[in-house]
Amino acid sequence: MTRAQLKPYWRAVGRAASALGLVGHEAVEEYRHAVMMEEVGAEHARDVDPANGFDRVMYRLAVDAGDWSAAARFATGEERRMAHLVEQCARQVIELKMVEEDYPPRGDTREEAIAYVVGCLRQAHMPVVCAGADWWLDITGGMAFQVFRMLDTHRRRLLRRLGWSGPLSFDADASWYVDNCIVAVGHVSADVHLDIHVGRVPA
Repeated sequence: MTRAQLKPYWRAVGRAASALGLVGHEAVEEYRHAVMMEEVGAEHARDVDPANGFDRVMYRLAVDAGDWSAAARFATGEERRMAHLVEQCARQVIELKMVEEDYPPRGDTREEAIAYVVGCLRQAHMPVVCAGADWWLDITGGMAFQVFRMLDTHRRRLLRRLGWSGPLSFDADASWYVDNCIVAVGHVSADVHLDIHVGRVPA
């Protein structure tokens, strides 16, 4: 677990222990360690994977506490993360298409990215009904991963067409734009421009 995850984890342990009627430090510690071992095979909180492992432990604690709202949230943790990657990949495809077609950059493209993803899902005859921010609730994680692979292949092809000389590996925080007729990449989560690789913009 990360440092940020420890705070909600300890709160969840307290709520679950209270709901189960556990009294005393020793009983709570025995329960806490049993949950980690049973759910993820970890002896200590620091050994719990901060992604799926954390969600599994928190889901169990929420169920034991009778907090069904929290349980539902943690039960869909892996799917939410996969949906985020799909959306980010779709956003990058849209940005690269804008570079290729010489369109000016737009503002927030999340809605456009979601619409693009939903269009891909429907074209692939996948059962998606909700076209809003929770589109991913209609499909399995495996379906979302298939869409991610398709979008990532398209992203790589676009980069090759633009003559990108940098790495083609996927970075969820990458943001593509044109700088003095050169394809450049920035970082969404930090306003740092990493335009160190050469690409060409079609005439």
